[in-house]
Amino acid sequence: MSDKMKHFYEFEDFRLDAASPSLWRGKKLVSISPKALETLILLVEKNGAIVTREEMLEKVWENTFVEDGNINYTISLLRKTLGNKELIQTVARRGYRFTSAVRETSQTDNLPLENSTHSEETSAKKTAPRLILVSVFFVSILFLTSFALWFRTDKPAKPTKSASSENSEAMQAYTRGKMILAKKNSDSRTEKAIDEFQIAVTLDPTFAPAYSGLAEGFLASAVSEPFPLSNDYYTKAKVSAEKALALDPQLSEGFQIRGWIKRQADWDWKGAEEDLRHAIQLDSKNAKAHQRMAQLLSPLGRADEALAEFKLAYELDPVADFIVSARFPILESRREYDLALKESEQFLRENKNNTSAARAYAMFLYHTQNYAKVIEISEQVFQTDLPKNTFAWLSLIHASYYKTGQFDKAAEYLKQLESIAQDDTKALYSLAMNYAEIGRNDEAITNLEKCFERHEERMVWLKVEPRFENLRSDPRFKELVQKMRLNA
Repeated sequence: MSDKMKHFYEFEDFRLDAASPSLWRGKKLVSISPKALETLILLVEKNGAIVTREEMLEKVWENTFVEDGNINYTISLLRKTLGNKELIQTVARRGYRFTSAVRETSQTDNLPLENSTHSEETSAKKTAPRLILVSVFFVSILFLTSFALWFRTDKPAKPTKSASSENSEAMQAYTRGKMILAKKNSDSRTEKAIDEFQIAVTLDPTFAPAYSGLAEGFLASAVSEPFPLSNDYYTKAKVSAEKALALDPQLSEGFQIRGWIKRQADWDWKGAEEDLRHAIQLDSKNAKAHQRMAQLLSPLGRADEALAEFKLAYELDPVADFIVSARFPILESRREYDLALKESEQFLRENKNNTSAARAYAMFLYHTQNYAKVIEISEQVFQTDLPKNTFAWLSLIHASYYKTGQFDKAAEYLKQLESIAQDDTKALYSLAMNYAEIGRNDEAITNLEKCFERHEERMVWLKVEPRFENLRSDPRFKELVQKMRLNA
């Protein structure tokens, strides 16, 4: 008995079989991805103790290259599967702890009734009279239900609301798509993620979360692709988000992505806020919805509200890099450079190979006028390989050389930035900042007008961007802010 007991656990109304991995709720098998199930087993077996992220990577993803985003998503998926109960506690900067009371049970106690080893003959004798009554009861229910439906054919059936799919292959494809999308520095990640979500919706056309995942993938492609191809992806993202909500009008994730599309694709601030608030209303523990709400409010000049939303997102998921880094643009818009410098330095210390962390640190060094350090870091970056978002590094190093009077070096890097800006509106936006800082206002405005025409997503920061300080009084700049409806 002791050998069997160590493989079976009960908590809340769940039963966990660690020997032949499966999770049951009552007598129903719960649909759950293999990695999420392995993670749950690890947490339950160490009930009450902290399981570090390193230990999870070692035991659940052994011999597999993955990023921290996989853990974040798997924990989020587990919480949804368990009903969003406070069963998995986040221990900031350390890992996770399973907090529910866990009871080890025997195999025979734990198995569903239909798999019991009791004598079928004895069971049949005991239950025969009950089966007759139950059969009569269900036949009556079936008759009454059919009768009621005959009179109510005008009412459409309610869509299925589920965070998972009963089709295990669809669920696995969806999970793979989410994990791929979380790999920010992975090549072709959006295309691969979209392929997985397409598989999921093909296998299960009623699986609403797979459509919201598809919308996320299309939106990521829209942000990375140049105009006008970006418009095609925005359209596909909108269609997928609407499909997700048509299947499940209570899907928090669906409202979250639709709200973000409204922010990115339509610059519809009011509509975006309504959707994001509804996403939070449906699931107050949706950390990404709080984070995106913060990123919506900050460009509108509502920095205090943005920080409050960020605080909620951070409390829900304090180890997610994408949430931590979302605070930096908010602090920049508030001109809290010293605080941001301290936090970005700490963030970089904890994420040494994260290029976004390094760029955030360099940006706040620039804002605190430590131009020599910006030059030192940037030159080191350029001595290796061309960094991700090369245009952003070129913008910083040009401005730093210019501020220190090294005009020849500044001109060298400005020329490189101008070259990239011919085909990349993100670089064009950065170039506008550099032009504004060196007094070439006409060229700066021209660049921003082109960014507006091509719907460059960085234009959302126009109102609060500190490097456009020299343009604030220019009527053309004010007109652009008005066109963006950022004063609404």
